[in-house]
Order: sequence, then C-alpha cells, then structure tokens
Amino acid sequence: MEPGSSDSFLREMGLETARECARLKATGVTLDIQFLVYLRKMARFGYFHFGPITIDVRLIEGIVERTAPRGDGDRARLDDDMVRFSHVLMEEIHRSGQRRIDELHYLLAFMRVGEGLPGRVFGELGTTREQVLEYARRGDSATTIEQRLYSPEEAAEYLGVHVQTVRAWIRSGRLRASRLAGQRALRITSADLQSVLEPVDPADLQGI
Repeated sequence: MEPGSSDSFLREMGLETARECARLKATGVTLDIQFLVYLRKMARFGYFHFGPITIDVRLIEGIVERTAPRGDGDRARLDDDMVRFSHVLMEEIHRSGQRRIDELHYLLAFMRVGEGLPGRVFGELGTTREQVLEYARRGDSATTIEQRLYSPEEAAEYLGVHVQTVRAWIRSGRLRASRLAGQRALRITSADLQSVLEPVDPADLQGI
C-alpha cells in the first residue's frame, strides 16, 4: 500500500463497490462492504499489510458473505453506516490539510469509525492513528508488503525448534506476533523471526 492522491482511486473504489454489491445482491452499500472492497484493493497475496496492521482479507470476505443484507439485486442504496463513515472520512481529509482523498485517509477513517467490521477489527488490533501516521512518514511500506506470514507451527519448522518454544517466546515478548482480525490465530512476519537469531562468536564453534 502506497498512500497518495488519486482521482482514479476514488473512481475505482466506486466501481468495485458497485460490482461487489451487485454480486452479493445487497440491498445497501454498507460500511462492511466498503471495508472489504478497500482491503481487497490494497491487499497482496490475500493479506492487507501496513506497518503494524495485518489483516487476512479472506476472513473479512467470509464474514461479509454471511452477513451482507440481501435483496433482489436492484440498485443498492447508501446505508446509514456509510453516511456516518463519509463524515469521518471528510474529517480525516480536513485534519490532513489536503484537498483530495487518498488511500491513507480511507484507512484512518476506517480506524476511527468505531462500528461494523472496521470497528471490530481495529478494536481487536489496538493500532493507533499515531502509529499508522508514523509508519506512513517513514515510507517503508514496500519492504513490509513482501514479507511472508508464518503460523507458530510454520515458524517452529523454519527455525528447527518445537512449537511450544515459539509460543513461549511469544508469551515472553521475545518474539512479536499478530492476531488475524476477528480470529485467535497468530501470525509472525519473516522479519520478526530474525529477532530470535543471535550472532555466533567464532570461539564458541570450536569443537563443533
């Protein structure tokens, strides 16, 4: 995800939201549908990554599939929660001092709206607006987006240790892990796995 101003981004969001509503035969353009469209648009390999935020988009897709209000497929109206989200989005633009909506404005608005799937996801993640803005200022999203995510079992196999060792590292804070949005499942980035590797003094290798 690389935040920037783009009229084409808004047009694409509108078109993709309309297509998703038509596919679901939704009675309204809901906040949850808009959230899914945004995540899907910004995701790589099924995951949305931005700094401290990691979301499994497939989990969100499954929830929206089960909960979207269904109708006869006619033109979907704008739901009340989307109207409220639009107000929050406009506030984010005003706070930024910019005049055009970009991807980062959307993300910050989803974090603040406090209802629907965005409220649930970001409530569980506990990521702050300040953390996201700091990450955006550093401009290092390109490196994070390529990182692979490991389950504790996969991490244990990768490191050649028992899975309980990996879980103990996570509990003690030695190894950082994140939860998948709305789930108990843990995931560890490839970069964080490197944190448990320590340099070896050549003297320690004598006799090995």
